[in-house]
Amino acid sequence: MSEPADRSALIDTSVLLDYLRGDPRAAHALDAYEHRAITATTWLELMAVAPDGHEDATRAFLRSFERLSIGEPIADEALRLMRERPDIAFHTALNWAAARINALRFVTADAAGLPKNDPRIAFPYRGKMRSRS
Repeated sequence: MSEPADRSALIDTSVLLDYLRGDPRAAHALDAYEHRAITATTWLELMAVAPDGHEDATRAFLRSFERLSIGEPIADEALRLMRERPDIAFHTALNWAAARINALRFVTADAAGLPKNDPRIAFPYRGKMRSRS
């Protein structure tokens, strides 16, 4: 696998969900990348949870990302990753595999099952946003 470009990334569902919920850490994470991509899986996950009346706005926001298909090379890589790391979630494996195949940095807020020292994975923040009281 080649090294990812510094300003290009595949953004995981976790970061985009946080962004849509108003988490400023997620907004900051998105601002760090000029070229941003998502998988068709992430697109579907986000559109499925879009609140009633916000579907068009969510769809418009997601158009600002390159949408990557899940073809055979990505599926094969996701399967390899899942066999190598049995604790990784299915959607995380697909997104990470898409980032690897497309030489993009994988940006996620969900570290479960992922190596903590892979330079091709960025964890811009971890944990849920604390509510202001």
